[in-house]
Formats: sequence, structure tokens, C-alpha cells
Amino acid sequence: MKRSDRKPGSSVTSPQAGTKRRSPKSNAARNPALADLLREARKNKDLSLQEVADATGLSIGLISQIERGLTTPSMRSLRQIADAVDVSVSSLFAKTDAEDAGESRNITRKDMRRVLNLESIGMHMEIMTPAEGTPIQAFVAYLLPGGMSGTEFDSHIGHEFGIIIDGQLELFLGPQRYLLNPGDTFSFNSETPHRYVNSGATMTYIHWVITPPIY
Repeated sequence: MKRSDRKPGSSVTSPQAGTKRRSPKSNAARNPALADLLREARKNKDLSLQEVADATGLSIGLISQIERGLTTPSMRSLRQIADAVDVSVSSLFAKTDAEDAGESRNITRKDMRRVLNLESIGMHMEIMTPAEGTPIQAFVAYLLPGGMSGTEFDSHIGHEFGIIIDGQLELFLGPQRYLLNPGDTFSFNSETPHRYVNSGATMTYIHWVITPPIY
């Protein structure tokens, strides 16, 4: 299947010209699903769905669907739920053998990146920096056509920079809308309400840097 034939909601496979890359689901057999991790974290804190809903402003129905694996959260909702159940978003990324290796504090091998696949919003992320000990965080993001950060605007402490490697990105910063193409870069204060969507017909591939780390 060509990248242009992929539809939102299908499994996102990280593309790289001329290179065969592993499927984002390659860790699924040995890592609990995101839904299981969130449900377990809530129960470990002895919190009800209602209490998480009250803390996040999300509906009980949405949280229940996320915990049952019927949908995946937006980036903003994921952070809200993680905060409510007192876990780091980083702990929800699929872990690899690199985290047990002696070099993992300084080196992140290409095939050992922590990954997060949010299929219902058409996004796949791979963290390129170590899990701890760095004041910045770099990751690659792949967005299917129609894939997005979420329908709601997000804002948080920090600063973000990125470059579009392939595809197209529609970036909203407050009332401003920007259409970005390969080679274009962006930089903004993360407290500015923001959201983004792949409004093109092919996969969008972005290199992203954020400080302080939030994933």
C-alpha cells in the first residue's frame, strides 16, 4: 500500500525512504496496551472513573472508552489523564531493550526508540532522547492524512521547535493558521493555545524538539 492510500485509523508504519522500518506494533506482544496501563494506574490510586473525569474535565464515557481500548486519547487528553492518575506520559510509551542497556542514558539507537501509537487520531510518535537526564526532548511524529493532535487546543509550559521532513502540516497557534511544507520550520511558546493536523493526502513526517520534556 502506498502512503497516499493509507486512511486515518489504520495502523501507522513509520516511513523512511529506501529503508525498511519496523511496524509500530512490533512491541505489542510484550508491552501492555495503553488502555491497560491507564486503567491499572487509575486502580492503583483507588480512583473512580468519576474522580478522573472531575480532575480532567473529560467525560466518564470518553475515559471508559479509552480504558477499554475503544479509542485513543488526544495528546492533551493523554496528559490530563496521566496527571490525574499520577503517572508520567513517558511511562505510557512502549519500552524497549534499550532501557535496560548500559548506554541508554546517553545513546538511543534508531530501532530502540520508545513509541506511542495513537491510532484513533492518526498519530505515531517515537522518542529520540533518553527517558531521563536531559532538559530537552526530541521525537519524530508521523501523521496519517487527517491525523491530528486532537480537536481541542492545547497549552502547557515550554517551548517547541520542529521541521517538516515530508508531507504537509496545518498548524494553529491561537487565531493564526499556518500551512507548512517540507523544509519549513516552526517555533512557538507552548503556552500559546495550539493544535495541528495533517490536511494533506500523504503521510506527514516531522522532527520535533520540546523543552522541558513532557513525554
